[in-house]
Order: sequence, then C-alpha cells, then structure tokens
Amino acid sequence: MTKSATTAASNLKFEPGHDMSFGEGVSHFRHGFAESGLFTDEKLAELIDSYPREYYMITTMSGAGEQPEWRNGDFNGASGKFVLDAIREGHLWLCLRRLDLVAPEIDRLVNDAFAEIEARNPALKTSRHRSSLLISSPEARVLYHSDIPMVALWHVRGRKRVWLYDADNPKHLPDETLEGVVLRETEEEIHFDPAWDAEAAAIDLEPGWALSWPQNAPHRVDNLDSLNVSITTDYYTPAAQRKYGVYYANGLMRRRLGWQPRSTATDGIGALAKCAAAVAMKKLGVHRQAERDMMQSFVLDLSQPGAIDELPPSEWRPILQT
Repeated sequence: MTKSATTAASNLKFEPGHDMSFGEGVSHFRHGFAESGLFTDEKLAELIDSYPREYYMITTMSGAGEQPEWRNGDFNGASGKFVLDAIREGHLWLCLRRLDLVAPEIDRLVNDAFAEIEARNPALKTSRHRSSLLISSPEARVLYHSDIPMVALWHVRGRKRVWLYDADNPKHLPDETLEGVVLRETEEEIHFDPAWDAEAAAIDLEPGWALSWPQNAPHRVDNLDSLNVSITTDYYTPAAQRKYGVYYANGLMRRRLGWQPRSTATDGIGALAKCAAAVAMKKLGVHRQAERDMMQSFVLDLSQPGAIDELPPSEWRPILQT
C-alpha cells in the first residue's frame, strides 16, 4: 500500500533558514513525493495515455554547443508506453500541464506541500498555483530562459543540474527583454552568453529534492543521466503579482507610446497604477496580436523510439493550448 498524498507531502525537510527563503530567495529542500507511488513507469505511461492534446507539449532541443533551438511536436498517436520509451531513448522533453484537471492526485501532493511551507512561514502567502509534470531524456537541456511567475521545481527521478543567474543583473536580464517575456512576444528563451556561468549558481538536483528561486531569475537545466521526472509549479506572491503588472505596463508604454519607463519599483502609488493599467489592457487584449504562436514542426517516429519525423514548413501548424 502506498502512502497517501498528504503523508508523502509532509516529508519536507529544509536546510536551516531555507523555509524562510521560499518565495523570495533560493530554497533547496527535501520532499517525499516519490513515496506516493505515482511516478513509476507504469503510472507515467497510464497518465500519458489519458492526457488531452490541449494540455501537453512535447519538445526537442538543440544539443550542447549548437545554435539554441526549441521545437514542439506531437505524439503522432503513440501509446503512453511508447512515448515514455521515446523520451528515454531520444532527446525529448514532455510537459503535462493542468495537473489540477487531469491528475488531481499529483496536484494534491503539491498543494499539501505548499500548505506545509506556509504553515512554517506565516508571513508567506502564495496563490495561483499551476503545476505541470516534466518527463525528459537523459542529457536533455532546457535552454536559458526566464519564467514570468515564481517557480518551484520538485525533482522525483534522475539527476539534473540547474544553473541560476541573477534576475537583478541587467546583463543577464535587461528590462526590455523581461518585458518581452511578460508580454509573450517571444518564447521564454532569451540571449545567453556562456561566460555568465562563472557568475551562476549550479545546483545538482537528486531524487527527492526541490528547488525554488527568485521571480524571473534566468536559469537553464542540464539532465545528467537517465530519465528525469519532475513537477514544476508556477505560483505568485503579492509582490510577484505586482512585479508582473509593473513590467507588463512598462512594456506596453515602451512599445505602444514610445516612452522609456524610468521605474520598475513594485511598491507605491505608481506601481499600483501600473498594475491596474495592466489588468485593464490584458482584458482589452491590446497586445494579443503581438503574442507568439507555438508551432508543431515534428511528430514522433512510430518505427523507432526516440526518433522524430520532421515536418516541412508547409505542414507546420499552431498548437492550441488551453
């Protein structure tokens, strides 16, 4: 008999002070998600079989030393077991989104963990949790990028190295670049110089460890060996929500009005006004036409796990995600 989700999630073990860093700085700690029994090959294959098309993304990426590229594909009717074998043998990254709708038993693990973290730190208030399951190939890479919300990464199987960079360093993340990410003009991948690794924190994640970091901190990930399985959770704190609103408004002012925003402060009347403007502009869809489309450019090759069939550009089509 496996442990219940609540029991498994209660096995959080923080290094001294790291629970107080969650939602602000870097927090590296243990969890007990694997004890739920939900992440075996059999369970993962069953889950993949059940996943609606609008909630998954399967991606391939360029190798080390190659021009950075991140391309999206389709299962091509493959079974969950075949997809899992393809990931194990190939160079693929699968994101199963909306666990709250499709895999509530996994989503419950995360929600229980957040409840425990907030109980440890009453000043911390988080909201808008949205978790996805990540299954990726040995030696797969996630390119240098910046996420819009706060992120917690709960690692379950395999080993990976996370490289974290300074979100407040304008060299690593210029304001205009972050505005473009927030406005969804481009994919979240952004310009990267390998020389910045000298200024990065490299953290190896073993099974049963979790990691959270400051909002928008650029990062990249290298899988070290074997199939990797993780849960990633997007979430917001009140300060994170204000930062999103400020950068959204600043980006629109720069692009639509030609103004050069002078402040990125997230406190005060100016910040609240920008947040209100951001809400209004999003509801009106002012910048929607400038948002990027995610295109499907390959399908899994059903004759060989790990291989892909490239589609000619004339057959590329947008991937509709909800």
